[in-house]
Amino acid sequence: MLDLNTNTDNSVSADVNKAHQAVSTTPLMNLSAEFAHEIVHWLDWQCHMISDVKQGGVFLTSKTAESHLQMLALWPDSNSISSTLEAIAVKTIKGGIGIVQKEVNEESELFDYVAYPLMQKDRVVGAVVLTLAIRSEQQRQAVLQLLQWGTVFMEKILERSNNERLQTTTLALNAVALLSRNEPLAVAGFHLCNFLADNFDCSRVALGLRSGLQVRVLSMSHQLQFDRRIDRVRQIEFAMEECIEQNQNIILPEPSTDEHGVIQIHAQQLLNDNNGCVCSIPLRNGESLIGVLTFVCDKSTQFDNSTVKLLTTIADNITPIISLNISNSQPGWKKTVRTIGTQLQCITGPGYLRSKFIAAVSIIAIGLLTLIQTDHQITAQATVEGEIQQAIVAPFSSYIATASARAGDRVEKDQILATLDNRELLLEHEKWSSERAKHAKEYQQALALRDRAKVSILIARIAQTDAQLHRIEELLQHTQLRAPFSGLLVNGDWSRALGAPIERGQLLFEVVPDKNYRIALQVDEHDVAGLNKGQNGSLRLTGLPENSIQLRVSRILPIASVGQGSNNFRVESEIIDAPQGLRPGMQGSAKIVIGRGCLLKVWTHPLLNQLRLWAWSRGF
Repeated sequence: MLDLNTNTDNSVSADVNKAHQAVSTTPLMNLSAEFAHEIVHWLDWQCHMISDVKQGGVFLTSKTAESHLQMLALWPDSNSISSTLEAIAVKTIKGGIGIVQKEVNEESELFDYVAYPLMQKDRVVGAVVLTLAIRSEQQRQAVLQLLQWGTVFMEKILERSNNERLQTTTLALNAVALLSRNEPLAVAGFHLCNFLADNFDCSRVALGLRSGLQVRVLSMSHQLQFDRRIDRVRQIEFAMEECIEQNQNIILPEPSTDEHGVIQIHAQQLLNDNNGCVCSIPLRNGESLIGVLTFVCDKSTQFDNSTVKLLTTIADNITPIISLNISNSQPGWKKTVRTIGTQLQCITGPGYLRSKFIAAVSIIAIGLLTLIQTDHQITAQATVEGEIQQAIVAPFSSYIATASARAGDRVEKDQILATLDNRELLLEHEKWSSERAKHAKEYQQALALRDRAKVSILIARIAQTDAQLHRIEELLQHTQLRAPFSGLLVNGDWSRALGAPIERGQLLFEVVPDKNYRIALQVDEHDVAGLNKGQNGSLRLTGLPENSIQLRVSRILPIASVGQGSNNFRVESEIIDAPQGLRPGMQGSAKIVIGRGCLLKVWTHPLLNQLRLWAWSRGF
């Protein structure tokens, strides 16, 4: 472990600048003031025990970077750190062995440097370096041996510091874990108080939460349920209120410090006898106090400075969990009020320029929305249809013989659209014609014989055959299906169904007049109350999106129909100026103006109606 090379190491001079950059003023180990004082005292004792010591230093390194050093102590007290001293420390930590060598410092002076590493669990965590006046080889070895013996005490100090930090971290994590359970806050607080009472040997630990100007005990160790009216609980609450009022720790009897706090009368009542002690730690969530932890112990020396510091650390770690549980247990309206209050504080208090800017913009926007007037419009699905729609049906059961027109064609009045098969009608017409000729011949013979009875019978039979012939002639005239007027054929295409059978009354064609259209609107039941006859609107069709068609409401039908998950009413509108290319069956979206109002009212009108209906249905 000893490096007795007394020659000047040129690599140390090359590392001087790097070593100067490696020393950090940021703590790498969170040593308490007590341990830091012990380290300084040990270095002072070591430097006084060895003669002709010019400078000494204690350095620690981090776990991730051995070249990143922290200076814990420097002798004598000076703000100037020798770069050579730092370089020797870096070399000692990297090598893990003691170093004895000569080296020239920044002022070109030759000194002996003796260094020894600090070990923790077989790992180098630092180094102690001394700068000495030039001496013999035997003296340098003796100094290195003394330094090696002295580092044992230093290593014990570091080990005790690590154990204390580990204990503090473990206790804080366990306390947070107890409060993080999926249990009511009072039950979790009960487990926390028992845990703290067992670890700090307390006869009683209580957790209280602030409620306005008062503090109420939420949980108490060794007692899940308790009566708040008993004197002991009331004394604890009074002590907690004093802690909140003073906004500081209450420790009775007070530890030996230079500061003298205010005597706490109610906290004094908690002491069982002259040997008892009380400690109350406030729970701070930012700038506000949310509660108090009170510890009662039978030992007067229980709460020393290190214990109070440990209790304060635990309190700081559990306060966010308690605050979160309190917030989650509150009803929704309280959360809303608290959120609004927080936002108002951001707006009215200092700072928070972003929140204030957003609030100012929102106020200006709301003001503009209430001042700017606009048309109140409702939107409805629209369909173009003819004012008159004539149906052409089959006059009798037959077959399609010819079809000269189909849907989409423009037709003229009396234009033949299709013809029906008339062969059966012609055969029947010929049958009744021959039957009439036969009866006419018999009638002439009976008339010649002056047979009046037979004449009367034949006259009736001739009238019967004439009626049948007239019926057949009428049907023959209807075998040609003609357009009733000039217009557009919107339904019917039998050109690909020649010879197909049809039944009497079957719809074959539909014709609408040319350029005589109307608009059928499907208005939602929430909007139909605002409609009146004569109101104007506009329409844009999917097939003619570039044209805005002006409308006027002509009829509101009090008949509802259910479609697409809503209840709609049919409203008919007339077209003021029909554009070119308008066709029946086209669909689009129409907007009807039902009045005027501010932008805010127009935009929120549907929502307000829904809220009114919901409130009425709930009995408000």
